Amino acid sequence: MIELDNVSKSFGSEKAVDGISLDVPAGSLCVLVGTSGCGKSTTLRMINRLIEHSDGMIRIDGHPIRDFNEVTLRRRIGYAIQNTGLFPHWSVARNIGVVPRLLKWDKAQIRERVESLMALLGLAVEEFADKYPHQLSGGQAQRVGVARALAADPDILLMDEPFGALDPITRSGLQAELLRIQSRIRKTIVFVTHDMDEALRLADQIVVMQGGRIIQQGTPTQILAHPADGFVETLVGGRDRGLKRASLTAVGDMMEPIEQADDPPAISVARTDSMRLAVSLMLWHGVSRLSVRDDNGDTVGILPLRRLVDDVG
Repeated sequence: MIELDNVSKSFGSEKAVDGISLDVPAGSLCVLVGTSGCGKSTTLRMINRLIEHSDGMIRIDGHPIRDFNEVTLRRRIGYAIQNTGLFPHWSVARNIGVVPRLLKWDKAQIRERVESLMALLGLAVEEFADKYPHQLSGGQAQRVGVARALAADPDILLMDEPFGALDPITRSGLQAELLRIQSRIRKTIVFVTHDMDEALRLADQIVVMQGGRIIQQGTPTQILAHPADGFVETLVGGRDRGLKRASLTAVGDMMEPIEQADDPPAISVARTDSMRLAVSLMLWHGVSRLSVRDDNGDTVGILPLRRLVDDVG
């Protein structure tokens, strides 16, 4: 869906992005991660031509982005940013519907789209449609920003540190919400963050940047298992990366069958929980085995400490 081929961006004599190449498959969530000033936000903004690239080629669905009118291009690409960018004197419903109005959708279609997106993002229409941005919490405003970015049903969604200013609890909740939404709508998402834990939780593909260049790209598991250099190793947590890797593995993938004569342990974990949570439970309760429950609460397996060591070792 998105291709960057040897793309660079210079501001005067300074090269903010230096010859990067990247493919983002349709329906995937690609996270650009790195320290401040590494070029990740510049890279994101070149995709929708908020910043024009200096060299190389950027294609969307096989077509060079400069073949598109820049305004038309931006209207077909959703864009969500950290401070939401909501219009302060417009209601929630009007903010969400701004791009469909620019595209001249009819009023009934706009209303239906706004209401369906509010429901998707957990914003009750009767409670929030007529509120104004100053009446919203940070998390609610960010949900409205994401809804607005999705309003015209774009194939691509660009997200520039959208949860960066939120408290940890709200941020974690919105990360879970984004994963839930993505599992349903499968947009092509490019997401910028400086938080590697956020990248590991969200990404299908992680792109690590430093000094305007791509240092490493791969799946979260690949990057945790084989960091390209000391910088990447530090970014993923150094010696703590075994536990980070465990957070990516579901208990259900590692559990063992329960034997008929086996007496299930009293302490249990859900099969959808992470192996990292299982480690925490074992340490907290001083046990070496856990029961594994399915969605109905039935015991479906056993997780011994040995399986945890196999996974993170």
